[in-house]
Amino acid sequence: MIRVTQKGFTFIEMILVIVAVGIIGSMAATMLFQGSDIFVQETNRQGFVSKSRAAFWKLFREAQGQSSSANYYQSNSTDLNLKDGNGALKDFQLETSGNFNFRLGTGNYYPLSTSIENNLTDGFSFINSSYGNIQPAAGGLTLSEAQAVHMTKVDLTFVDDKDTLSLSTWIYPQNFRFGHKMSYHE
Repeated sequence: MIRVTQKGFTFIEMILVIVAVGIIGSMAATMLFQGSDIFVQETNRQGFVSKSRAAFWKLFREAQGQSSSANYYQSNSTDLNLKDGNGALKDFQLETSGNFNFRLGTGNYYPLSTSIENNLTDGFSFINSSYGNIQPAAGGLTLSEAQAVHMTKVDLTFVDDKDTLSLSTWIYPQNFRFGHKMSYHE
């Protein structure tokens, strides 16, 4: 009599393999999800930093072209009025809602950033030639105060969820290096 033995897997062995594959698959899916979540968070953080820096550098570049200190007239800690060598009016505004806006000429304001944190931001400060602060009146700098401005300090803090980016600079307009415009230049 020949005994025939069948070779194969038992039902228990197949169930154990299915459970093991399920556990390994769920661990792999969790690791992939965490990796993609970290990637998305970093991409959002880099976008926030890029937008904040772009808004800040736009202000910096425009303020460097200020043609005369008298053009700071009516500027204050939340509004910065500029006029370049070509006579183009430029206005930067910090709103209490957290918007940082830009206006060219007398048109509409366009948002450069919506992430300004007003509690942490000093905004715009004005420095005279003795390196003392000029405190603008309620309506902004008077004409005599504006003419005394030697440089501007900008201190902005951008906040997005848990990320905070503080940017600060002193701006000495390039046109101020040449002194005041003489009457025969007009």
